[in-house]
Amino acid sequence: MRRFISILFLIAVPFLAPGRDYYAEAEALYFAGKFPEAVSVALEGCSQPGLTADQAVELHSILGSSYARLGAFDKAADYMVRCYEYDRANGEAEGLTSSLINLASMYVYAGSPELAEQYALEAIFNEERVGRPAKLAMALGKACDVYHALGQDSTAVLYADRAVAIARQQKDTRDEAVRRSQRAYALESLGRYGEALADLRFAEQVFRENESLQSLSVVCFQLAQEYGRQGRNTLERQYLREAADLAREMQDLPLLQKVCARLATALRPSDPAGAFEFLQEASALQDSINKSKSDHVLELYNIEYETARREETIQRQEQELRRQRRWRNTLIIALLLLLAGAVSTTVSALRARRDERNLRQSNAQKAFLLKVISHDIHSPAVARLKGLQMLRGSAGKLSGDELREVFLQMEQQAASDVELIDNVLRWARAGELRSEPVRFDLRDLASEVLAQFRQPASLKDISLVLEAPESVVVRTDRSSLMLALRNLLSNAIKYSHPGGEVRLSVVPGKLCVRDNGIGIPADKQESIFQPADGFRRAGTAGELSNGLGLAVSRKLVELLGGSLSVESREGEGSVFTIQIPPADA
Repeated sequence: MRRFISILFLIAVPFLAPGRDYYAEAEALYFAGKFPEAVSVALEGCSQPGLTADQAVELHSILGSSYARLGAFDKAADYMVRCYEYDRANGEAEGLTSSLINLASMYVYAGSPELAEQYALEAIFNEERVGRPAKLAMALGKACDVYHALGQDSTAVLYADRAVAIARQQKDTRDEAVRRSQRAYALESLGRYGEALADLRFAEQVFRENESLQSLSVVCFQLAQEYGRQGRNTLERQYLREAADLAREMQDLPLLQKVCARLATALRPSDPAGAFEFLQEASALQDSINKSKSDHVLELYNIEYETARREETIQRQEQELRRQRRWRNTLIIALLLLLAGAVSTTVSALRARRDERNLRQSNAQKAFLLKVISHDIHSPAVARLKGLQMLRGSAGKLSGDELREVFLQMEQQAASDVELIDNVLRWARAGELRSEPVRFDLRDLASEVLAQFRQPASLKDISLVLEAPESVVVRTDRSSLMLALRNLLSNAIKYSHPGGEVRLSVVPGKLCVRDNGIGIPADKQESIFQPADGFRRAGTAGELSNGLGLAVSRKLVELLGGSLSVESREGEGSVFTIQIPPADA
């Protein structure tokens, strides 16, 4: 009876509990500047059963904007594209322009203006059909930003001229000021300094009258740069100081850092002491910005991990409810039909053995993960803590070179720890990964990943070579393939001798990572893909190995419908090959 009552309670709770407005809660956190918290709430809302398409797109808009503010542009683009596709599919012409402008802005911020161009132009075309002048001016202004970022400043000025003309026709002085401040960037790049200065002076006056402090701080910085270019140093310093005061008031740390750095340069000839103070402030601000970015990355990892755990808990509860319903139905049938009851008992016994087998497998994987966490994460952390304590006691006795060597070792260890944590999380969730295929060029992906390893490779004097003679377009999950390729390159560098070479080849259907390092024993070449096997070796420079990278890589590639194989000779090097299904598969 107790069990029956508990089942009824679990079924009734979702209907009795008051509905939670996840969108309103996430939106409030976003506008409060709490972007990681906004991501957490929005992700929780997306995992709720019975979510409608309208509710999902609202949460996706918050996720896209929040991820963009946190610098996670790949995730931001994913959610913004979903909003854009929803607006197109559902005939939301008015909302479509906002989605297009957001997409264009995000790609400009991410340093990929070539991807923003089509969305900016589509926003203009859409607004010309809808007929909203203010929104059309906004779309034209975004096109100005995009073409300025592309270095096509003549085109940027043409779009800005149209935006300014519309603002004047609407007698919207503030919007005209915004469009003219956008146009000033392109005019400066074209050497039309007089026109740029006139636009900035107009924008300054309007923003002062409207008390638009954020916009005024940016325009003051632009004016300072323009006066500095003209050699009018007094006005340059005046506007720089005002821009610094406004940035502090608005707590715009990136802008304040730029202004302080510029002030240090401007004051150096006349006030070296003042210049040094601003240089110190700029350096401290840069450190604060970098720390904030690192903290955001860690918060996102925690949020995604907790979200995965929450989804797993929900799935287990749903499975338990389904099991309870099956048990209840089986009991009723058993009471009515003895024969059916006997059959049901046999089936239940078979299911129990299957569940027991699955449970043993699950417990084995959990035990392995706990072993990795307790040994490969906890033990190095304790050792590093003791090392830091010893370093603090003897810091005054070490030379500058010795300190740099110690910090380099600590940095390498920290990088290894981050890689291990990433692989542990991926492995723990690998059974639930869902690929979201997109079309892209393998050559671009290979070039991007290779660039990420230039620095660690240079520390060991290892050459990185890309062989990609032609464009190879595939359709698969880009993020998963990137992680698998990163693991292979990391291993290739780790097990290559100083002065060696790592070669990444791109051919239709394949990615090959070749090194001339220490190689792999023949009897261990298959077991390296099994995380519980225990075969590990330190790198050629003593780098640690967690034994998870290759297992995670093979799992990810197989989930994409491909395969990962190895050919190696001990002492001569290894070749890892990723087979990828064709784009039309």
